[in-house]
Amino acid sequence: MVKKYLVLIGLFLCMGGHLVFGQNQYQFNHYIANQGLLNPAYNGTRDIISGLMIHRSQWVGLDGAPMNQALNIHGPIEETDIGVGLALVNDRIGFTNTFDLFGAASYKVQLDRSEKFLSLGLQFGFSSMVYDGTKSVTEDFMDPVFDGKESKLNFNFGFGSYFYSDNYFAGFSIPKFFSDQFDEASEGFKNSIDFKNMHMYLYGGYIFDWYPVKVKPTVLIKEVYGAPMQVDFSANVLLAEQLWVGLSYRTVSEAVLLLEYIISRQFTVRYSFDYPFNAINQYAKAGSHEVSVQFDFSFNRRPGMRSIRYF
Repeated sequence: MVKKYLVLIGLFLCMGGHLVFGQNQYQFNHYIANQGLLNPAYNGTRDIISGLMIHRSQWVGLDGAPMNQALNIHGPIEETDIGVGLALVNDRIGFTNTFDLFGAASYKVQLDRSEKFLSLGLQFGFSSMVYDGTKSVTEDFMDPVFDGKESKLNFNFGFGSYFYSDNYFAGFSIPKFFSDQFDEASEGFKNSIDFKNMHMYLYGGYIFDWYPVKVKPTVLIKEVYGAPMQVDFSANVLLAEQLWVGLSYRTVSEAVLLLEYIISRQFTVRYSFDYPFNAINQYAKAGSHEVSVQFDFSFNRRPGMRSIRYF
């Protein structure tokens, strides 16, 4: 078990510094469906009240592997161009557990009297972080990073922009500006703005008809200083107007199977399975699994009216 923990820590360091109280950013495969968690500017842009519940178990079989649960509810304020949203995310990685609570607001502008919109959004909230270093096994018993327990409640905020039309979209966001960094002088963690540790996301997609199906290619670029740029390439195909089937490749050597079933205009379920081709495969042979349920409704109009956009 100790060996697995050490492998896990090493991989986190190689994949972007997601260790201890660093700014660990959760990852979801259906990122286009999860834009309310990724980008505050997305909240309210679907013109309906939309909710999403997610559970993700990553690298099944590896002790201390990431596990996430999330809830995002958002919608427009009637007869205004303002959208609001609420996001709750529980993120467990190794010896740390983070719970985020964010409220978001967006404002959209229609461009040139066309069906093109630009939305700008902000989110504010708190992160509750618990770190239990006593679960670690190290050679240096005086290492302050792995000695004892610590919990903190910190303020954070994020920014995003989102451009969309009926069949294409693009977004950019920095979900968290503050991050916790270990300070050797005080032997504790400090919550501060560190431009080198900000996770930036740039993504987009397009939907087109390829008779008799619809095709949705998308791309997500993740960037943080000191780590290799990570890119997700995805392509989904809509069959019989109800079932999306897709594949994705992540440049950290992971392939992803994407499934989405539209039960009705109110409910959609999704499942994904990602399989690593890197060293983690020696310990996580069962891959990673993600399931989610989306629900859409409206008080004044037909439920799911804008969901025809498929994003």
